[in-house]
Amino acid sequence: MVNLTPDNRIIKKAAVLGSTGSVGIQTLDIVRELGLTVEMLAAGENAELLAAQIAEFSPKIVSVTSERAALKLKSLLGDSDVVILYHLRDVYDAIEHTEADIIFHSVGGLAGLGYATAAARSGKRIGMANKEAIIAAGDLIFDLMKKSGGEMIPVDSEHSSVYRCLESKGAICDVKKIILTASGGPFFGKTLDEMRGVKAADALAHPTWKMGKKITIDSATLMNKGFEIIEAVRLFGLPEDRVDVVVHRQSIIHSMIEYNDNTVAAHMGLPDMRDCIRYAATAPRVAHVGGSGMDLASIMSLTFHKPDTEAFPLLGAARDAIRIGGDAPTALIAADEEAVDAFLHDEIGFTDISSLVIESLGKFDVSYDVTEESIEESSLAARRICRELIDRYKKA
Repeated sequence: MVNLTPDNRIIKKAAVLGSTGSVGIQTLDIVRELGLTVEMLAAGENAELLAAQIAEFSPKIVSVTSERAALKLKSLLGDSDVVILYHLRDVYDAIEHTEADIIFHSVGGLAGLGYATAAARSGKRIGMANKEAIIAAGDLIFDLMKKSGGEMIPVDSEHSSVYRCLESKGAICDVKKIILTASGGPFFGKTLDEMRGVKAADALAHPTWKMGKKITIDSATLMNKGFEIIEAVRLFGLPEDRVDVVVHRQSIIHSMIEYNDNTVAAHMGLPDMRDCIRYAATAPRVAHVGGSGMDLASIMSLTFHKPDTEAFPLLGAARDAIRIGGDAPTALIAADEEAVDAFLHDEIGFTDISSLVIESLGKFDVSYDVTEESIEESSLAARRICRELIDRYKKA
């Protein structure tokens, strides 16, 4: 689990992993705001955007995920002396030995696991936005951090809020439960039957947050909130039955802590990921941010609802996965990645996502010998199961 008393580290230099994604772009907003030096940028295939980021931030090292992207980037940069990496072993080595004081990790999905373990070996502070690595390999990552002297501050808005609520107390034994808030996504109040015909454009119309396609679909199915239940278990050490979810449409309260004396502490703020990113860089202090802040009178009301677990069964699937343990959470992530991709490519319907994920989890042979290597094998096995089921759904 995470250390709830962050060090007074001096943060002057940053590495940003996933710099061309939605969270990575917002991270660079904070890097710019705080005047941090950029040591490393890691991206995917978007050479054009990465080239623009290099021109502004002048990192020493950058990485992409293919030789093709590396060659394109090199041609865009001309005579630049920036080091361009694309072999994963070289990328992980650069992360592990970075001169950055903080590593912001926003590489999405299970593809971010190797980046996470490399960051954990670095001994640096990690601003962690990749929930999948924590869900699949939290114990491995925290063990590596203990050995290296590193620390982690969550960047997910809900877990950043839990962290900040707990930070002043510093005693998880005083906590009765963690309460995560969910926006409810674009289909709040809909029944399962009412959602059968929705299209990708409908599911991507999130009412509050601007995010990448995968996480936006996960928010529409509430799978993302299911993942966050498991993430909270890993990060804060409470059992699954002491992590609750409430739907809070205004997205002003990001999480709450109920203490053993039945009092509740809530962390509030406007829905802006940059607040969480900024705190990861400045903790345990808070930065001075200009502007008028939050006008509570204009918000007028804060509402809360129980999630509809019949219409959104993936919340229950996540609870099942963490109760089962072993590599079941990895299988859940991998099956969901396959099912969401199939939906975005119009191969299956929206409600098929939850059916496929649950059926895949039921067919998966769980192993309790979890290593970095076995996680990759488990992921591939779950993807195969889900892909076979997708093909059957398409024929039906």
